[in-house]
Amino acid sequence: MKQITLPLLSMIVMLTAIAARADDFDFGCALSMPACSGTVSLTGLDDYSSTGITVYDDSGPYADTVPFMLAFDTSTGAISIDGTGVDAGQNLVGSITSFLALNGNKSTALGFSADWSTLPSDAQAFLGTVTGTDTGFVITTSLVSDTHAGKAGSVDVLITPSAVPEPGSILLLGTVMLALGALMKRKAVKSN
Repeated sequence: MKQITLPLLSMIVMLTAIAARADDFDFGCALSMPACSGTVSLTGLDDYSSTGITVYDDSGPYADTVPFMLAFDTSTGAISIDGTGVDAGQNLVGSITSFLALNGNKSTALGFSADWSTLPSDAQAFLGTVTGTDTGFVITTSLVSDTHAGKAGSVDVLITPSAVPEPGSILLLGTVMLALGALMKRKAVKSN
């Protein structure tokens, strides 16, 4: 099941990135420049928290060279992206609405959805709304068993305006649902 789920999560993330509109903005870091820093820790049976993860605004109202600090704690549902340097005080605050941890052979993928209820005025102006939503993910290196911590290897948080989905998105979702239904029906017919 996990072998199927990890590629599915990767596909969802890629489709989210492809579906980004001009008024969406993206915070991220990767193994290449700008590299991620910070760690993700396993703090309970299935609770994760972050320490010192630097992310950069790839497509929003902030300079892409000034780091922001991503912090989250799945046990409390808290998430924030706090500005540093010239962007100090530009803090985005939200709550995690759903969360999934997938453990592979060499890494752990943490996927989440969040509602961003507190956005600074620059972010509100860019999005055209006072709140935002997102689906994001963090991929860590293997969690070391004695410390239960791993380096953040890749982060992507795409924040979109909180609004009613546009008709094109609804049509795309409906088409995918119909295709999945037809595929499941076809598979059920073959097994009988």
